[in-house]
Amino acid sequence: MGARRHPNACHPLNTTSARTLTDVKIVDPQSLRDAIRKLHEEHQVPNVVVSSIPMKSWLAEFLPEEIPRDQPTDLLCISSSRSNADKTSAVHACTVPLIPGYFSGVGDLFSALVLAHFDPDGKSPLPDAVGKALTKTHVLVQLTDAYAQTLDEADRTITDDELDERDPMRRVRRMRGRELRLIQGQDIIRGEGLRHKMKAWEMFW
Repeated sequence: MGARRHPNACHPLNTTSARTLTDVKIVDPQSLRDAIRKLHEEHQVPNVVVSSIPMKSWLAEFLPEEIPRDQPTDLLCISSSRSNADKTSAVHACTVPLIPGYFSGVGDLFSALVLAHFDPDGKSPLPDAVGKALTKTHVLVQLTDAYAQTLDEADRTITDDELDERDPMRRVRRMRGRELRLIQGQDIIRGEGLRHKMKAWEMFW
């Protein structure tokens, strides 16, 4: 992480990865700011995305009215872009409904879609890229969840580490039933729909 990064580098993370890289546990507005600032300054990443931030009470209070949240179980996605000349970054955010259950490959898919859509020269800036990635990822998870609900109960079991340890094939069945339906969702990946639009968070800093 010590090498200087490309000026247009983009780094999508979840909260666990953000904590590993910054040694900051996101538990309040200041720790959220600190984590993003560290990624910009210490790791020299100009474009940061942190996804799947749980909608705790402190976050619901911190969010401006322009960024609506529908349910207390919603997840927040935040993007932050900063040039070398800026003292603070341009922050955008969006909430998405939580779909309960384990799904294999969501983080990899989301990161790939962000990077695929991101055009640092202005045709698809970071907030647009993240919005498209959120939309496609969420629809694919919905498609996968609908498929999983059609399986026999033994093949759509919920996460349970103790039961998985007793029966290793249980984990295999559970993961197989929740693998993202990428082939069946090719039209979603190719599409341009934008259901989840990132909105500017003017007072973040």
